[in-house]
Amino acid sequence: MNKRRFAERNKVAQTPKYWIRLTRVCNNNCIFCLDKTAQNGTSVPLPELKNQLKQGRRQGFKKLILSGGEPTLHPDYLEIVKFGRYVGYDDIQTVTNGRMFAYKKFLEKAVENGLTETTLSIHGHTKKLYEKQSGIKGSFEQALAGLTNVLNSRKLIVNADIVINKINYKYLEKAIRFFINLGVKEFDLLQVIPFGAAWENKNKVFYDLEKAVPFLKKTFSLQNEFPDIYLWTNRFPVKYLEGFEELIQHPIKLKDEIRGRKQILEDFLKHDKLMNCYGEQCQYCFLKDFCADLVKIKQTGKLVSKAYPFCQKIKQPKEKIFSWKNFNLDKFLDFFIKYRYFVKSLRCNNCRYDKTCSGMQIDYIRKYGFKKLKPLR
Repeated sequence: MNKRRFAERNKVAQTPKYWIRLTRVCNNNCIFCLDKTAQNGTSVPLPELKNQLKQGRRQGFKKLILSGGEPTLHPDYLEIVKFGRYVGYDDIQTVTNGRMFAYKKFLEKAVENGLTETTLSIHGHTKKLYEKQSGIKGSFEQALAGLTNVLNSRKLIVNADIVINKINYKYLEKAIRFFINLGVKEFDLLQVIPFGAAWENKNKVFYDLEKAVPFLKKTFSLQNEFPDIYLWTNRFPVKYLEGFEELIQHPIKLKDEIRGRKQILEDFLKHDKLMNCYGEQCQYCFLKDFCADLVKIKQTGKLVSKAYPFCQKIKQPKEKIFSWKNFNLDKFLDFFIKYRYFVKSLRCNNCRYDKTCSGMQIDYIRKYGFKKLKPLR
């Protein structure tokens, strides 16, 4: 594993980021949109957003991320960027489908006002593939024009978000090669998750990961072929990243995910209202082990740290216990990451201890690789 890249990834992942939602509206109709049920066609009022921006600075954040829905559709988008710079954010990033950036003057004004980075959601490299996912005719040409304008500006950090799903996983390598040729050097590969439109269209977007492995490995190998590009994975099942451990998402990212679902989790913790996604959807969700532990600790009153596997000849650490008494969600997440977030290799399926072993702690795997797990027959 490239130690320099590993250190760089850790540094980027741990940079505190202040997310704010500008809109609940989008000009695409993506078949897997996790936010679909939250969209009601409205934009957050500018005074409220300004208060949020000032609050983020008071909390010490220096990096701002503007999201939606589609944030560039906010009628005061350019003013929001400008105000973000005014109150002291060093970096201002927007997560967008890029279609509004097809209008050069709009993009130029955003850059002038302080925009420093764009993350463009662009899930296919051909009109047919893209629009089968976006659900809007003409959206590919506009998104591609937006991406081209952003790259030609040479004033912005540019990265591409691609949601991996049943429609595009076979074409993922070709898509990334296409975007590399345009000048994109950073890609965030997001696993489709069972919320919003994705769950409504589950038969169209969820895919067999084991069958997809050959296609995904070709995609992940592009980072070796093009050493100046960065690939990241987001919400991707860790066990399928053997040989590409540096692509494993930093566990600190779970904090952003939990923060985004905090109200749902708090309703369960305080009012016994079980998460509405709990059950069938869990099999497709990267948070399934965390939620299962949350339910378990409320039911039983405590959780203990997991044991290290038999194939690791190391002294077993002293057992750690987390108690339900004076429960705190943030502290519990820290406990989960350090003592319960364990993963196994696909090779472990052939180990005689497979059913009783939990694997290795996530940071150990990220640092040393799955090769440390040696199935016993």
